[in-house]
Amino acid sequence: MKSFSLTQEQIARVIGAAAADELARRFNRHVDFLTVASWTGNAPLGAGGLALSDKERAACAERAAALFGLEARLLKNAPAEKVEDWARYLAKGVSERLARFSFKPAARSGDDIAYHHNSDEIFQDAAAAANILYGRRRLLSFVAPHSLLGLELSILTPNLLGIESVDARGMTPEALSQNLLFGDVLVATPTLWRYMMQEHLKAPDNTLAVSFGEPMTPDLAVEMRNSGFGVLRELYGSTETGLIAWRDTPGEAFVLFDHWKREGDVLSRTRPDKTEKLVEPMDALEWKGERNFTLAGRRDGAVQIGAVNVFPDAVALALTAHPSIQSCTVSVGRRGDGASRLVAHIVLKRDASPNERTARSIDAWCRSHLRQQERPQIYNFEMADVS
Repeated sequence: MKSFSLTQEQIARVIGAAAADELARRFNRHVDFLTVASWTGNAPLGAGGLALSDKERAACAERAAALFGLEARLLKNAPAEKVEDWARYLAKGVSERLARFSFKPAARSGDDIAYHHNSDEIFQDAAAAANILYGRRRLLSFVAPHSLLGLELSILTPNLLGIESVDARGMTPEALSQNLLFGDVLVATPTLWRYMMQEHLKAPDNTLAVSFGEPMTPDLAVEMRNSGFGVLRELYGSTETGLIAWRDTPGEAFVLFDHWKREGDVLSRTRPDKTEKLVEPMDALEWKGERNFTLAGRRDGAVQIGAVNVFPDAVALALTAHPSIQSCTVSVGRRGDGASRLVAHIVLKRDASPNERTARSIDAWCRSHLRQQERPQIYNFEMADVS
């Protein structure tokens, strides 16, 4: 869209976040949160920075170009030493043509599929978010900007509002408490909000908290208000559908944004060109009228762990590849703070022993083969029936 622009610095932020996600998906290489936050323009692609191998470099270049709807060849053979070099090439391509965005869902899929959205629909989402965040002085974001909602909320929305966007991923809660100002808005997932509440984050008056990616619990909302966040906004949407609805309180129903309407059991989106698109939401919706609904569970069996969609059955199947495990089921439990966690119920093979050594072996296997959100936090063991 010619009416909108992305700076080279913002594109570099997206590249670094997308590279970390691609390394985890394709190469099982996991990088800690603070390190990823440092992967901005000045970060080298090689030693001392992202440390990409030739295969990793090719995959990350392809992912970065595709995210902005550009061809992989734009970066494939381009001479580049730092993230900012890739960002410069992409900024030129974006300025010439930005027709669509491409996002990969947080849930790992064997098909490694991506979802494509016309750029005017992505900006339509950002404009809807801007309407309910109007009047804020700055936007600070604790979320990575490579996902659909992450890009819309941490970069596009503040651009539309004409306010400063601050990448807070590298800040400690103490530093964030010192940096938050009257009139700011802070964006994070419920998992990150729980972490910040545990670390006693304090906010000044008239500070707004935005949450998305997993259900917000009433207890967490109370903690956030007690920490100084006078206003809360919870957003609902997904990589597959885009931004759909919002609410102020966990106990309330979500309200559809103006470009959505109910169409029987599905939703209809009115695009900027006035055409209609039918969309099936990822959750079953329990309607409280024509424009209000509550969530009634995922249609595909996924659960949200740390704002990432995880499929317990797929995790259980993956665990059976461990040489000591005969069979496995995975259920979802709740921690004391209300966060979801996976519980693995494992039947060991007859030649394995339910001891600490076996448990450590399985835990090490999970760290090598599963993403952080997919790793069970509790293991229950039993032996295979010998009869």
